[in-house]
Formats: sequence, C-alpha cells, structure tokens
Amino acid sequence: MSPDQPTMLTQRVNARLRPFREEDYPRMVEIGVASFPDDPWTLEEARHWDASWNHARYEYLRLMAEDAAGRAVGYGRINHIPWEFHPQTYYLNVTVDPALRQRGIGSAIYDALLGELQRRGALAVRSGVAKETMTESVAFLTRRGFAEVQRGFESRLDVAAFDIARFAGAEERVAAQGILLTTLAAERERDPEALRKAYELQQACGRDVPAVGQPTDTTFEMFVAHDIEAPTALLDAFFLAKDGDRYVGVSLLQRRLAQPDVLSQHLTGLLREYRGRGIAMALKLQTVTYAQAHGYREIRTGNDARNRPMLRINEAMGFVKEPAWITFEKRLG
Repeated sequence: MSPDQPTMLTQRVNARLRPFREEDYPRMVEIGVASFPDDPWTLEEARHWDASWNHARYEYLRLMAEDAAGRAVGYGRINHIPWEFHPQTYYLNVTVDPALRQRGIGSAIYDALLGELQRRGALAVRSGVAKETMTESVAFLTRRGFAEVQRGFESRLDVAAFDIARFAGAEERVAAQGILLTTLAAERERDPEALRKAYELQQACGRDVPAVGQPTDTTFEMFVAHDIEAPTALLDAFFLAKDGDRYVGVSLLQRRLAQPDVLSQHLTGLLREYRGRGIAMALKLQTVTYAQAHGYREIRTGNDARNRPMLRINEAMGFVKEPAWITFEKRLG
C-alpha cells in the first residue's frame, strides 16, 4: 500500500492499515518488546534509528494496523538494506501483538507491503525476524514462498564466570608484534582523524563479513549515527588494534538500554593481512575485561554460521550459542 492511499479494512478482523505516525512510537515499541521479550528495545533507540535513516539514499516505509477503537495491533515495514544495497532488494518485517495473532492481521500487513514492493519494482525481499524455534514465524514466511538463505547464531558469555587467567599473555603476544591495543575514546583525544580512520577500518572489515548479497559500504554519517552518537554507544569500549598509526583491528561493545546489565558485542574484525596472529582474541579479551570492570552480567554477540574463525574464538572463550536466527528471501522477479 502506498502511504498516500486511503486506509482499508482487513476482511478477517476489524483492523485497518495506515501510514506510521509520530504518536505511534510508544505502542510500536510495546508490541516489539512483547514479541521479542529476550531482545527488548526502547523508545529512545527507536527514535534515534529512524532519525538517522538516510531517506535520500535508502527507501523506508512503515505501516501500522489498528483496531476499530484506533489502538495499534501490529506494524510492518519495508526498507533497503544499506550494508548490502541493491535498489531492487528490500527487507520486510511484520510484527503483531502476540495476544492478537492468528486473526489475519499479519497477513493483511504482509499483503499490503508485498503490493508496495511490486509497485516499486522489487526483485527480491528478505526477512530475518525468525529464530528456528519460532515455528509460527517460520511457517508464515515459508507458506508465502520464502526460502532460507542465511543462518546465524547469537552467542552469550557469562561475564562473572569468565576466567581471564586462561588467556594470560594474549596482549603481550600481540604487543611483541608491534600491535598496540587502545580505544576510540583515547584515540579521539590525540588524533583528529580518529573517527574517519575507525570508519574506514570498519568498512574494510565489513566487506569480508559473510552476507546474502554483495556487501556495500555505508556512509560516514551512518557510522557516526550508529556507533558514535547512538544512545547505546560506548567509546571507551570501542577497542582498536594499531600498527604504528594505522588502525588494523576493531572490537566494540554497546549498551542495551532495556537490559542495563547486558552488553552487545558488535563488529570484531581485522584487516586481512593481520588475521591469524592472535589479535582478534586479544581484542575480544579487552571487551570482557571491560565488562567485568564495569559490573556487566553478560555479553551477547552474533555471527553468521559460515564465519568459523570467529565462532571458534567465541567457543574458546566460553560463549554459548542460542538457537539460530534465520534469514529468508523471496524472489519477486
């Protein structure tokens, strides 16, 4: 459905679809948290994500479903994928209040978004909001012609139980190679180009992360919005490996606002010529040391199932894999 089309009633329930409005944020977040209670988010994060979206470069459409009383009962969106950008490939998400599922609301949202994708000439659409244990979500997608194209794991580390002594000497071994471990917070105090250099490192490492499509660089502005200015950002937990003045490795943590005792591990990566030298492990150990020093209970990280080098590091450290998240794709043309 185009955002400028009139609202319409679904046939199976008394709910109607309409464009997203500013006042929908609290209810949207409420539905999202109810749907994924183990991965909650906050109103602040939702607003920041939307405010930082580059609408001039990437398309984004969100619809709300509301009942006869005007209360939102679900939402859905389609958007381009910035880190794997193709103008005719989109991501699709449909989320319905768990108390109101199996009543046709999700189908109505999906049908409207599919029509919008077809109107825009989309060739492919992906959806990844499904753990392998979420059988209803998996069935919803497979019935509509989606097929699995990627599988990844969230892994979790018990911070208090981690014994750093098992990895004694890791930092010294990389220091013997001339590699210095530091943070972006410290680098910004001494190097006016620190942000730009960290961005370029992140892009170089991101090109080698296993993906469904061809990885594409995102903008410096997006890096700043998501990793520097985001309400979850922790620049003193944005760890860097340096060879002289060159940034060669990265491993960064971010806060989880709705789970203040948990940290999210974002990208860990190295330039190709620095891999296999123990630097990634040393960087990861820095993140655990940080978590222990600041009283965090858990670190969570995500990895593609094909990324065996990083999975081996996580397994060696004691990260425990959760049920896999699955990305599905449907070809439209």
